[in-house]
Amino acid sequence: MASSKVTIAFLLILAAVAATVHPSSAARVQLAEEEASPQPPFFWRPRVPLPPLPPLPPLPSFPCIPGLPRPRFLPPCNGSSSPSGGGGGATPAAPAPPQPAECGTSVSPLTACADFLTFNATAGGRHMPAPPAAACCDAVKALVKDAPVCLCHVMNGDLAKLLPAPMLRLRAMALPRVCGAAVPFGTFRQCIRGPVPPMDAAPAPPS
Repeated sequence: MASSKVTIAFLLILAAVAATVHPSSAARVQLAEEEASPQPPFFWRPRVPLPPLPPLPPLPSFPCIPGLPRPRFLPPCNGSSSPSGGGGGATPAAPAPPQPAECGTSVSPLTACADFLTFNATAGGRHMPAPPAAACCDAVKALVKDAPVCLCHVMNGDLAKLLPAPMLRLRAMALPRVCGAAVPFGTFRQCIRGPVPPMDAAPAPPS
C-alpha cells in the first residue's frame, strides 16, 4: 500500500515536470510574441505630464526719484514706452536750476515755519508739533524747486539765525518730508561735498 502511494506521487511529479518542460501550444505562441515585441529598458518609466506653471505676478511699481537716473529695465517715469524706431528715447529729465550766488533771499521765507521749527517753552517741548502752516509748506516747495542747494542751510542750523527761538534740528530735517516736497537726490551729497552758496552775498570789492 505504501509503495502504491509512492508510485502515484512519483507519477504526479513527472507529469508536472513534463508540463513545465513542454508547454502547451498557446503558451508557446504567447512566449514567442513576447520575445518578438520590443521591450523598454529597465529604467524606463511612463512620463507623467507636469501641471502648468502659474502666471508670474506683475512687477511692483518703482517711484521716480528726482535727480536719480532711471534704470533701463524700468519703465519711463512718464508712463509711456520709449519708441523702438530711430528718433530718440525717453523724455530727458528737467535740468537742475542754476545755483544762486547767496541763499539768504531763498531761505528767508522759511520764517513762516517758526511755529513748527522752534521750541515751545509753554508746553515744555513735550507735545507733538502741529503741522506746518500752508505758507510754510509753500515756502519749502518753492525753495526745493528754485534753489534746492539752499536746503543745506536748513539742515546745518543756519536758518536758526532768522528764527525768534532756538530751532529744533530734527524738525528742520523732517520739514521737506512733512510738506511733501521731493528733494533732489544729489542735494544732500552737495551739502557734504560742496560747494554751497553762503547765506549772505559777498560784499562788492571797493572800487
